[in-house]
Amino acid sequence: MSDLQWLGNRVQMQDIDDTDLTYLQWRRPWHGSLRGYLVVSSEERALVESAVEEATDGRRDHPRLDAAGQPTDLEAFFAEVLGRTPGEPAPVDATPSA
Repeated sequence: MSDLQWLGNRVQMQDIDDTDLTYLQWRRPWHGSLRGYLVVSSEERALVESAVEEATDGRRDHPRLDAAGQPTDLEAFFAEVLGRTPGEPAPVDATPSA
């Protein structure tokens, strides 16, 4: 699993073998508690990565949590970017590779 710092959160990503899907989970950096997770298609992953880059560069607003360091509320951010909440299923475009 790769470890990234996204907008004040520790994000881990892992490709799901033989699919077009990636598992994302995010944690608070100061105590490491799991805050959420999401499975995204490759198209959604590209959208999320682009949105994170825009937010990091100050070109996109992002919701902040009222917590130390004011990290981004990634659940709300992902819902805004993807048009679905982490609890909703991923699109049905993920087919196993042959």
